[in-house]
Amino acid sequence: MKNVASRLTPETVSHQIEAYVAARQAELLPSGEASKDGRRFSWCGEILDFLTEGLTERFAARGITFTDAFPGPLRLMDEDQQPNGQHVRRFWTVALHHGCPVAKICTYFFHRHDQVSLPQLPRVVAHAPTDTAQEEHE
Repeated sequence: MKNVASRLTPETVSHQIEAYVAARQAELLPSGEASKDGRRFSWCGEILDFLTEGLTERFAARGITFTDAFPGPLRLMDEDQQPNGQHVRRFWTVALHHGCPVAKICTYFFHRHDQVSLPQLPRVVAHAPTDTAQEEHE
């Protein structure tokens, strides 16, 4: 167990989260508006929920928890509207390994208000748990 903990870095946590989200994306139809098992989505937030469904439980089995449910009620830090109509929201949480902070996680959620499907997968960036400069708007 100590060997696993020694390899646990902010980067490995973010890569593991992104890999999980990518695997869940494979369960969506090419349109991105429904899952292969028939679940239909009416707005982009439902797709984000689908992509991260089960993530908290999977990580808990490895001793990793989040200060805020992931994504669940993530704290919305801001939303930036780009000229092409895409919006980017940043959500923050902290990943803990057996109760000790290992990474401050920022999830960039790309979406458009005029379509259900996501223009790209959420991007997960992890920082050292003591890095306060990243959340300057908190």
